[in-house]
Amino acid sequence: MRPTAPGGFVLRLTACLTALLLAACAPATRSASVSAGSPTATAQASHAVLWRPGDPQLGAQVLWYTSRNDTDAMVRAKALRVVGYMAGKNMNSMSLSFPFSTPGPHADKVSTTASTPSVRHLAIVMDTAAAAGLRITLRPLLDEQTLLAKDPLAWRGSLAPADRDAWFRSYGKFLAPYLSLAARHHARTFVIGAELTSLEQDPRWQGVATAAHKLFGGEISYDANWDDYVSRRIRLPVHHLGVDAYFPLAALRDDASVGDIVAGWQKWLDRKSTGRLPGVVLSEVGALAEDGAYRHPGLWRGTGKPLDLTVQKNWFAAACRVARARGMAGLYWWNIDFHADPAAADPRTDVHSSFLGRPAESAISSCFRDWAAAHRTHTARTTP
Repeated sequence: MRPTAPGGFVLRLTACLTALLLAACAPATRSASVSAGSPTATAQASHAVLWRPGDPQLGAQVLWYTSRNDTDAMVRAKALRVVGYMAGKNMNSMSLSFPFSTPGPHADKVSTTASTPSVRHLAIVMDTAAAAGLRITLRPLLDEQTLLAKDPLAWRGSLAPADRDAWFRSYGKFLAPYLSLAARHHARTFVIGAELTSLEQDPRWQGVATAAHKLFGGEISYDANWDDYVSRRIRLPVHHLGVDAYFPLAALRDDASVGDIVAGWQKWLDRKSTGRLPGVVLSEVGALAEDGAYRHPGLWRGTGKPLDLTVQKNWFAAACRVARARGMAGLYWWNIDFHADPAAADPRTDVHSSFLGRPAESAISSCFRDWAAAHRTHTARTTP
C-alpha cells in the first residue's frame, strides 16, 4: 500500500527539504524498486509533525540485516523510502535495530557479522531520518541463530558466559564505534542492551554505562523482555527502560474486542505498577496477523495458523490505547524490514509478521495522529 499523500503543510516542508534530500540521494541510481532521486520518494520524506523534546516517541523498529549488494546510493534510496512510509503513518521516531552475534550461549565475546550494516551505511540512514525530522534511537540486537545452532532452547535472554569479565569487555569494545556514530549522527537514544535477561543483575553494567556516557551525550536506555519487566526490578544504570511487550492473553478468543485486549494488557502491567508509567517506552509491540496471536504474541515463525487481519489490527489498537492511558514515553511497532517496499506489500500473501499494507496500518496511523494531537493540546493548555 502506498503511503498516504502528504497534506499542505507537509508539501511546504518538502520544498525546504528537497535540496538536502536530493543531495543525499545523488547520484540518481535505482535500487530494487525506488529511484534514489525520484520526486515521489523525496516528497514522501517530509513530516507533518516533527518530534520535539517532551513529545511522545511514536515510531517503529526498523530492522536492518544488511545486503552485501547494497551500494551507498541504494542504501540512501531505501532509507528515503522507509522514512517516507513512516511519515505517511504519522510516525515521529525511528529506532534502528541491527544485528550482532556471539559464537554460543557460553561464549566470552561478541562481534559483528556479515549481516551487520557498516558504520558508514548506518550513518547514511540516520542522516536521512534526521533530515526529515525523525527522532533516532540506535539499537544493537543480538542475533540468535548461532545460539539456536548450539541449543534449540537458547535465546539472547539465556546467555551464560564462562567468563563474564571477558564477555563484558568484548561487549563494551563492540559498542564503542556505534556509540561514537550515535553521537555524530543525530541519535537521541542509544540502547545498550535488549532482552539480555540472564545478565541484567550483573554489576558490570555500570562500567558499560560509564563508557557509553563518555562517547555519547544523549539518553542511554535498556530494553527488557516483557516477562522480566513485570516479574522483578531491573536495576540497570540507564535513563529509562524500554519493554519488548508481548504479553500473552491466553484466555482471549480470536474475536475478542479491543476493550478485552486492553483489559488484558492492563492486568499484566498492574503486576509491575498501577497508574502512569512516564519513564517507560514500549520498545517493541507487534503480533502476527493470524489466529491464536493473542495467546502467543511473541511467536514469529512457522505457526501455520490461518491469516486473520483483524486480530493484528485490534492488538495494535489496544496497545496504543494502553500506552496513552498510562502516559508512557512512547511506542515502537515491530517491525519494518529495511529492505521492504511498502508500496509492493500484499496483505493476503505476505508473511504474517508484517503489518505493511494490512489493516493494522490504519490502527498505527490513527493511533499516532490522535496521540500527537492530544499531547499538543495538553502542552498548549499547560504552557504559560
